[in-house]
Amino acid sequence: MLPRKRSMKGFILTIVMLIKYSEQYGSGAPPGACLDQMPRHGGIPGQSSQPPYAIYTASQVRQGDILNVTIGSALGAPVPIGGFLLQARQVQNPDTIEGTFTKVPNTEITQIISCRGNNDSVTHTNPEAKPELTFQWKAPDDYLGGIFFRATVAQNYATFWKNVESPIVEVVTPDTVITTTQPAPITRPPAAASSTTETNIKTTTAKPDIIYQGCEDTKLCFGVPQNCIKSGNCKAIVAVFVAGDTYTFEIQGTDNPKYVAAGLSTDNKMGDDSAMECIRNDNGRVSLFTSWTYPKAEPYVRRSDSPQEIVQLLESSIIDGKLYCKFRRDTVSVVMGQTFDLASNKYNLMVVSGDSMKEPDRVGFHSLAFESTGEPVALATVGAPAAASKLLIKLHGSFMLLAWLGSASIGILLARYFRQTWVGKQLGGKDIWFAFHRILMVLTWLLTMLGFILILIEVGGWSSAGGNPHAITGIVTVILCFIQPIGAYFRPHPGTKKRPIFNWLHWFFGNSAHILGIVTIFLAVYLQKAELPIWSVYILAAFVAFHVIMHIILSLTVCVSEGRISNGRVNSFPMKDMMGQPRQLAHVDRSTDAPFSSFRRQVLSIYVPIILIIVVAMICLVALAPIADTYNNITGV
Repeated sequence: MLPRKRSMKGFILTIVMLIKYSEQYGSGAPPGACLDQMPRHGGIPGQSSQPPYAIYTASQVRQGDILNVTIGSALGAPVPIGGFLLQARQVQNPDTIEGTFTKVPNTEITQIISCRGNNDSVTHTNPEAKPELTFQWKAPDDYLGGIFFRATVAQNYATFWKNVESPIVEVVTPDTVITTTQPAPITRPPAAASSTTETNIKTTTAKPDIIYQGCEDTKLCFGVPQNCIKSGNCKAIVAVFVAGDTYTFEIQGTDNPKYVAAGLSTDNKMGDDSAMECIRNDNGRVSLFTSWTYPKAEPYVRRSDSPQEIVQLLESSIIDGKLYCKFRRDTVSVVMGQTFDLASNKYNLMVVSGDSMKEPDRVGFHSLAFESTGEPVALATVGAPAAASKLLIKLHGSFMLLAWLGSASIGILLARYFRQTWVGKQLGGKDIWFAFHRILMVLTWLLTMLGFILILIEVGGWSSAGGNPHAITGIVTVILCFIQPIGAYFRPHPGTKKRPIFNWLHWFFGNSAHILGIVTIFLAVYLQKAELPIWSVYILAAFVAFHVIMHIILSLTVCVSEGRISNGRVNSFPMKDMMGQPRQLAHVDRSTDAPFSSFRRQVLSIYVPIILIIVVAMICLVALAPIADTYNNITGV
């Protein structure tokens, strides 16, 4: 009886395995594979090689229209399809399945199933080899933006490829005119490729986005940063096409913006402008609004103050992190009592983009891009107008760098550690250290005041920078800097009772201004207008580290020097004089250089050139900003 029981158990086990095999592959994808598209084939992993399959479809489809989607060979020669699971996914949220399948080529070998929604997926009905398959997919009525088709395709039970993906398909509005195209398939490369394979890969130049087409001969185009239109890599761009009395606008922003907007202004400053906003909503849809900007006051824009009927949305999409809107604007419109006549008047074009909304009806700060044309332009002209000059911003930055990284740093160092160096030598009737200290601090004052005036002219008054405290720390620095020479002019005579008060206040205000000045420069790196590379922070950090190390070295020489007594004479240093004790003056020898003066002069000869190199490097980054684009223009890349 024992052999018979064993054979019965073996028979039952075989039946169970066959049932399991059938569930895992034969009759289609199981419900558990709907999201990750992973076949439940007993833990067998997918292939890491280049898949022999590809998905072919068109590049655009209108909302509610039918699209043909084909799974076929990527090799030219036919490749049999054993099993598959095919779905349409959102570009922005790949876990979301979009649309519905309406027709399969053969119901005996393929079927429509429901994963997250009704009829949103297609799969096989049996494991037999199948030829190329074409399905009909209906685009959703309530979604605009990019989608792509993703599939897992199996040749047999043990051999399958995940993440076979189509090119991106743009779901557009029903009235969009579509030019039928059949782009080449896009499939994911193998996880690991040999060096031989890498060297044989040919690089091709990507086709510019549709918004750039016609910028040289049929449209007016303006983008950020400067000279980005030819290369097709603008962070934000506005284009205007005029046909008769019809004005069609296009705006696009990259880096996954929350909004991109264009404005019509009578100058190149933000404020009192008619704006048009392309908004990415949380549900993945795109909306178009008009708004009015207010100068120097919250809120920056109010949609309620601008009529919405003056614009009509034609197309919109979100593809590869690019937010795009195409719309018409009435030739003549009245906003906030001002008449905007696009045919008769010239306007400064503005284009901005940001990554946040302050309120549902108000965009956040333009943290990603901001630019304005330098002069008003007729919207019917063709080409790329020049941007507003950034000379004042660049001069402001250069003057502040030279003042607070350069002259202030060296001047403070001289006053603190070199009062009893070069004894007996004078310049203009003053001790060497004091003469150079005064020259450098007057230069700091002049550069700071001039830089402050330039930025006031540029921004037209007080301006905050979207939460960046640069303006606040900057104005405090300017105030402290302004009062320093006034206090120095009225300083009490050495030895008087009020001299210690002056010493401490002068020391405190001077060092506070220096520290705040450097902090303000750090904050400037994160300003959108500065266009500085983020790695500028490391140069500034190197400056701070070097500056602190030099102070530590020189402070140690002070400590050692103050402990040395020779023939009853003690060489005094400035921090020792802060309390202004006149009775000690009789014990201080001011006729000779303090100990280690030669060493301090050597330290100074190292400190000054390195500080100047850092200052020159930072000024170059400011003057040539954005440095990456300037480099590409120079090298022709």
